[in-house]
Amino acid sequence: MYENIGASLPREFFYNLSKLSGSMSKNVCKINADRPDGNQSGTICNFRLPIGSLLHLNSLSLFWKATMTGTNPAHPTRHASSFIKRMSISFNNTTIMQIEDYGLLYNFLSDHQNKDLTKQIGGDFADNSVIWSETTPTGSAQTALSGTNALLASTTNQTNVNMKVNNFLGFLGSSSTAVIPTDKIGEIIISITVSQPYEVLGGTAESGATTYTDNTFTLDNMYLTCEALSFSDDSYYTSINNKDLMFGFSDYLVTKFAPVSKTTGINVTNYVSANSIDWVAGTAIVAQSQVKEMVAYGSGSDGASANVINFNKYLSDPVTYSNNNTGNSGDGFYAVEALKRDLQGIESSQFSINNKALNYSAFNPYEIFQANLCCLGYEGVDSSSNGFNPAIVSLYHYYKYYGGHFQSLELINKDEFMLSGLSSAGSSCAINWTCKFTGNASYDITPVLITKMSKIVHVKAGRMCYVE
Repeated sequence: MYENIGASLPREFFYNLSKLSGSMSKNVCKINADRPDGNQSGTICNFRLPIGSLLHLNSLSLFWKATMTGTNPAHPTRHASSFIKRMSISFNNTTIMQIEDYGLLYNFLSDHQNKDLTKQIGGDFADNSVIWSETTPTGSAQTALSGTNALLASTTNQTNVNMKVNNFLGFLGSSSTAVIPTDKIGEIIISITVSQPYEVLGGTAESGATTYTDNTFTLDNMYLTCEALSFSDDSYYTSINNKDLMFGFSDYLVTKFAPVSKTTGINVTNYVSANSIDWVAGTAIVAQSQVKEMVAYGSGSDGASANVINFNKYLSDPVTYSNNNTGNSGDGFYAVEALKRDLQGIESSQFSINNKALNYSAFNPYEIFQANLCCLGYEGVDSSSNGFNPAIVSLYHYYKYYGGHFQSLELINKDEFMLSGLSSAGSSCAINWTCKFTGNASYDITPVLITKMSKIVHVKAGRMCYVE
């Protein structure tokens, strides 16, 4: 690219650059779901990407409008991705990726690698504590904006809430190349299964006798947009012709186990076979089956404006707005009970693979957190562009609502662009997670083991696809 510049000169002195020999055009295409309207819990929606296109995955966005119904109002939890229970992708009728419990996994990783809010303002629904609106602009002056605390007892069910998913896990968000030639791959189908109401809806703050037995939601006007590229020069098309196109990407395996009593601790084993296991993470959730009040400050109150606050006010003084005096429905979580990761009171945590402990001993809560920083790429100096959820104001808050233990299994050499995870060499490896808790809490929690793997999908002549 800089063939006429001496190697000893810095880039600031570069005056001439090479350019594409041919012109490039770019257009945004729109793909409707196979059933764009009336989608409710359990519905499967498919998006068929156009054949014969060069699609830019970084631009891919999924849109819909959500309408909530129910006798007592309930509002959406954080993140539009929470509405996705399962996501799968197929190349020419070959499934290359399927992620179960997608919404839980997305919330878990988003809270540990929080994106800048500017990307979320456009519909990702990062802040569900305020309902914003404006009056229709008229006349010669600007009109007023208004905000309402979402959990007030006086609020009603929201309708036609615009939501957007523009950040994806798995192939769509981590492919080694963002440009996908569908003429070589064939038909690409993105399939999503819609979550259950209790996984995405949280009730407003009202009296303790309030129930949410008939709350549900409907997703309408579902469509997908993506940039399509085109070159007038044939160099790119010629270079990939009759080649083995290899797309590296990250895959996730989410495994839930039978509930266990917190007093007995967690001791679970999963069997995984993969060429490259990057990390494993353990967490726990409290099993749910029906819509309950939103887990947020004021959700256990009477719903009056004096007792219900929004997320930003909570952050202004987390000491004052802590706990809500109910023990389990306060602080700044602002999400549903089903998405809470409960490791409160954790004493120690240890991973073993094939009966071999991975560390010198079980980690205490501070060592667990340091292991998480190293696994997530912070490497002791937090200079990355990502950060934890701002509502995590103490280690106690972290383990009560967001807790997890990440164990890195990869070797990364950034200078050589080399990444290699644990290989099970074609056989299953037994991954065991054991953790203990202080106190005698007797309620049940459901252990969850998450495994991140690096995979490669091969696309060969004749649109033959397979994954390794």
